[in-house]
Amino acid sequence: MNALTRSRSFLFWFMSLSIGIASLRFLFLGIDDGFPNMVHQLDLGRFWFVLHVSTGPLALLIAPFQMSQKFRSRHPQRHRIFGRLYAGFVLLSSVSGLIIAFNAEGGLTARLGFGLLAVLWLVTTVVAVAHARAGRLRLHRDWMIRSAALTFAGVTLRLWLLAGTAVGLPFETVVYPMAAWLCWVINLGVAEGTIRRAAVPKQPLPQPEAARLGA
Repeated sequence: MNALTRSRSFLFWFMSLSIGIASLRFLFLGIDDGFPNMVHQLDLGRFWFVLHVSTGPLALLIAPFQMSQKFRSRHPQRHRIFGRLYAGFVLLSSVSGLIIAFNAEGGLTARLGFGLLAVLWLVTTVVAVAHARAGRLRLHRDWMIRSAALTFAGVTLRLWLLAGTAVGLPFETVVYPMAAWLCWVINLGVAEGTIRRAAVPKQPLPQPEAARLGA
């Protein structure tokens, strides 16, 4: 693992765990104080919003462990248990996320962005589980990369909102609708690039002429 790969792994772990833990702040502050900018979602139904913000962070906390090759090889049984928990949390959070997407700020653009994210999050995870149950581990890994990339939208959404607000763009008409798409489209693009690079067989390093001749 080179320095760039280690840096990416560290950021993935750090951001996933940090945002996952921070998102559960409502357990101590209450739902209204924990999400003061999202109280409009309570108009549609407190149950669906609480379900989404409870299970989404838990999936985010599990994702780094599931994507860690070291964890998978050292703790295969825990990997399977975590995988079942992850799939369950994604199921609950994606379905509730799709429901509350209809009440998202930012108009139709934001609602479509969040709604499609919820659908793709569920689909990629279901396909990943199906491949795992069938023993198709390579395909399982590929689809889990896609699922984890969409789970990480919980992190990148906040980064895009912060960046858009920092440069002074209008929040409800520009920043939020833009972030509703950028938070997962770019992640999915990175995931596809990762999958394709892993599928390319590594070329052997050229050997000196003397080595080829057995000298």
